[in-house]
Amino acid sequence: MVTIPLERTAIVLLASGLSRRYGRRDKLLANLGGKPLLEHSARVAAGAHALTRVAVCPSDRHEIKDRLASRFVIALNKQPKHGLGHSIALGAQVALQFKPEAIIFCMADMPFIEPWLFDALLAKLADADIVHSGAAGRVHPPTAFGSACFDELRKLDGDDGAKKIIGQGAFRVAALAAPGPVLVDVDTREELAYAERQLALRDQYMSDVRPGPPASTGGGFPPPADPIQPRRAMNARSS
Repeated sequence: MVTIPLERTAIVLLASGLSRRYGRRDKLLANLGGKPLLEHSARVAAGAHALTRVAVCPSDRHEIKDRLASRFVIALNKQPKHGLGHSIALGAQVALQFKPEAIIFCMADMPFIEPWLFDALLAKLADADIVHSGAAGRVHPPTAFGSACFDELRKLDGDDGAKKIIGQGAFRVAALAAPGPVLVDVDTREELAYAERQLALRDQYMSDVRPGPPASTGGGFPPPADPIQPRRAMNARSS
């Protein structure tokens, strides 16, 4: 099969989780490296030369929508309590208005995703219906879905996210096995502190060991320094 170009792909940034495990504050607005957590993933997604970029934002937290409105088509989620599946469905419904050939879903609490991931996911999508960024048997976003999945995506609901689609056996699923540090997500204050350490480590590594732009397939990280591993999957509950 022919690889779907990024210019025919919709990127959906999921930014309407409830931050249940983080505490009373919205984790997406927490400071990481001098900017809100969500800005790290939003910058990468907004910089992609995609067909369209959609951000699913909570209708009652205007600061998130306002930060993204100039760079994304905004899909307001009025029912975030319906879970990650509902957010995915809402993002798919808006993205599909632009007639994409593929949709890539990203989580706004993953600050270290890199632009090369999008092309790598789409390259594998040439021989699959779904490609996730984790290892085989360990599903992890960002995740790319081909057109065979579109009808199922727009019908999702609940806390199981895309588990119904990925695990049902009806679609060909492939794993990218992206470097672990790229897939770090932030659900708790402990994980935010870990991300701060990783950010400092990456900046030092890039300036001292690898001056110049990162390699297109290797990412901008040395091996992880702490034992915390990325845990979030597209089939996990909304947090």
